[in-house]
Amino acid sequence: MRWYIIRALLVKEWQRHLANRGGIALGLLLVTAAVLLSVFAPRGQDKSAGANLVGGVNHCFVEYDRQTTLITHLKENIPPDMTARIHFREFSQAPTKEGHILYTVGSGGLQIREIRPENSPNNQYTIHVAVWHPDGNPTALAPYETWLWKEVRRWNVARAQLRGVPTPPEPDFDAENQWMLTESHKRFQDQIAEAAAKGSTRGRFEPLAAVTGAAIAFETTSTPTIIPDLIVKREGLGGIVLDIRSAIVTGFVVFALYFTCVYLLPTLNCEERERGILLAQALSPASPLEIVAAKALFYPTAGITLAATIAAVYNPAIVARPFFWLSIFAVAAGFLGIGMTISTLARTQRAAFLGGMCYLMAVSMLLMICTLNSIPFLPYLAVEYHGPRILHAAINGDEVNWFLKGNLFGAAFLGVVWLTVAVRLFRRRGWQ
Repeated sequence: MRWYIIRALLVKEWQRHLANRGGIALGLLLVTAAVLLSVFAPRGQDKSAGANLVGGVNHCFVEYDRQTTLITHLKENIPPDMTARIHFREFSQAPTKEGHILYTVGSGGLQIREIRPENSPNNQYTIHVAVWHPDGNPTALAPYETWLWKEVRRWNVARAQLRGVPTPPEPDFDAENQWMLTESHKRFQDQIAEAAAKGSTRGRFEPLAAVTGAAIAFETTSTPTIIPDLIVKREGLGGIVLDIRSAIVTGFVVFALYFTCVYLLPTLNCEERERGILLAQALSPASPLEIVAAKALFYPTAGITLAATIAAVYNPAIVARPFFWLSIFAVAAGFLGIGMTISTLARTQRAAFLGGMCYLMAVSMLLMICTLNSIPFLPYLAVEYHGPRILHAAINGDEVNWFLKGNLFGAAFLGVVWLTVAVRLFRRRGWQ
């Protein structure tokens, strides 16, 4: 191969993009999106807030019928990391339609109604809490409920202390609400102990009595009932929790490689065929291998440069990781082979564009079906299975284990296979 011919072909590709700046504009748009992501959603923020971008609750409205000491206590005890996500409003201020309160997408509600004793059926002061969550996701408001139950208990304790009533010590509040489980189990133990003290040491629950509301009968024996203590330990699984920010950046990086190698390369190559430029190159001193080499240098280099720029904007330390460069080269090789294959099979720009989109849709559906139905091995044949995994691990800075090494090998192997197919097809059909 002659370098001066390859250099002339590379200059030709660059001048084409300068004349038609659509690809450059989209590349700048991706970089701008990465800048906005790093500015308005910087790394190190609460990961749960970022995860809400994919179906959680971004805002929780605490709605009440009137201002009371409980509402005042809640307003004064909002956690710092929830200040921007918890909003208070009276029922009269909430938007309604046909008598129903409306909530925007990504929001939920905690409706608090305090019923006075004279208005309560059992003549007891009652706090009625209604939790309005996204349909099908009852745990979406779990962080807000954890805060609410904790502060309601603290308010009740303070209220009792003002009346001179001795109160139990404050539990160790935790994010998993284990203190509620502990207190509930302790209350259950006390109830059983009280029943045992009255002589009902072993009780047999009567379903009929429970249904009709009659007194519950107990069958007593001399064997005492023992309710053991309950100890619950929660441990997080090993690994790093998915960070939505790094997932978005991974999508940008993969799209940058796909756009340059699987979209631009086939469409512009078919444009050369339609205008006769490809035939003119074939009749020039440039050999088929040199033409392929020029395209194989220009488009992956452009994609890798764009992808590395996006990753560096998010976190400059990424470009210093060798695994990132190995991953990006492996994925770029696979996408280059796919793009070259499409460009040789398609006759027109429209066919090349539709071919790239159909390939993307087909692979996406295949991976989704295999994931939902636990179909093994078949996803391993797609570059799109290995690529996002190794790129996300490289962007996140995860430890390179044997699983990631296998994904890297799979992406590199598929890249070699696609490039081999593309070169053979290009030498046979690329000039026709």
